[in-house]
Order: sequence, then structure tokens, then C-alpha cells
Amino acid sequence: MMIDDNKADISTLLRAHIDESPYSLNEIAILCGFHGPEMLEGILRGELRVPLDKAMPLAKAIGCDGRTLFALVLKSWFGVELVNTIEEVFTNDAASAVERGWIAFLRDFYGDRIPELTPTLRRRLRLLVSLPG
Repeated sequence: MMIDDNKADISTLLRAHIDESPYSLNEIAILCGFHGPEMLEGILRGELRVPLDKAMPLAKAIGCDGRTLFALVLKSWFGVELVNTIEEVFTNDAASAVERGWIAFLRDFYGDRIPELTPTLRRRLRLLVSLPG
């Protein structure tokens, strides 16, 4: 994926959350530490990249998954190959590719609100998995 494609992905992700935000674009800009909405407008048009130090405050301000946004921002600055290599190096011992797939699914499905794995939820998952398929 090209760096410009990543800027488009970032714009799409941000637009979806900004459209649902109770804050105006100017208020979001202030929450992120920008002086006005111009930088955000450029990012949303795909013309500018999110500064690395603004990715997490931006995610928090609009309520999107910080990890997802930060990974996209890194890819927009450094390219997909390098970021994928970094992810592989630092997550290699933490989880297998299959486990990372489950984690990605849960994050995509639940967003920032993944429920605690309670005994009740474990029991329901076991029942679900045991159903004939």
C-alpha cells in the first residue's frame, strides 16, 4: 500500500468518527493541540499527514481506536513494509498470527469497548463454539 493510500485510509477513519463526534472540527483541533482546524481539514482532504505526536490525542478526542489510528499514521510516514516489520518484531512472542487475527476481529467488532472476559461470557463462547455448524 502506498503512503497516499494510507492518508486516504486515515481520512476515512477520521471522517467516520468526526461525523459522530459531539465536538466541532475547531474544538477537536484545540483538544489535539492544533491552533485551528486548518491542519485537520488538510488531513481530512488527504493532503497532510497526522503529526506523530498528535495521533493519540486525536484518537482520544474523536473516540477512535488509538492503536489503529497510530498504526495508520506510522504507515503514512514510514511505509507499510517498515511498520509491518516493526509489528512483527515486537509482537512475535506476544501472540501468534492466529491470535492476532482474533484480537483484530474483537477490536473491529467491539471498537474501544471490548467486554471483560467474565465467567458468563466464557460459558457463552463455549456454547457457541460447540454448536453444530
